[in-house]
Amino acid sequence: MAKAQMAGGSEEIGPGELLERRQRGRQALILSLLMLAGGVTGLVLSLTEADGAGALQGAIPAGVAIGLAALWLVSVIGGSIWYKRHIDELELAAQLWGIACAGAVVLILYPAWYLLWRGALAPEPNGHVMFGTLYIVMIIAYLWKKFR
Repeated sequence: MAKAQMAGGSEEIGPGELLERRQRGRQALILSLLMLAGGVTGLVLSLTEADGAGALQGAIPAGVAIGLAALWLVSVIGGSIWYKRHIDELELAAQLWGIACAGAVVLILYPAWYLLWRGALAPEPNGHVMFGTLYIVMIIAYLWKKFR
């Protein structure tokens, strides 16, 4: 077995450090593949743009919609399970905190927006805005929990 050394150092890297390094590599691979899936979705939607009005305007071909929906489900469900197997309890706690905060914000925001819309005081609730809000809050809450 070859000796593993730290960059710029003369001490040998222990087996725990090697395992941690491999674990971080697997986490980076999983996240990269999930980001690639999101990028593919965005690219396909932009290429199926209707009259330049925006990626989500008009209908997209049924086969494309089925493929993107399948990619979404496999990425979210499969990716979550795969990623969870390669993180520790602190990372999992930060992620669950982010998910819970995002869910709470959407559960609070949507009914208020809906009621204001029904009272003709606000525009109709927009799923794209709600989905974007969910992700933005989830990322902010996760980063706050992880790095505070």
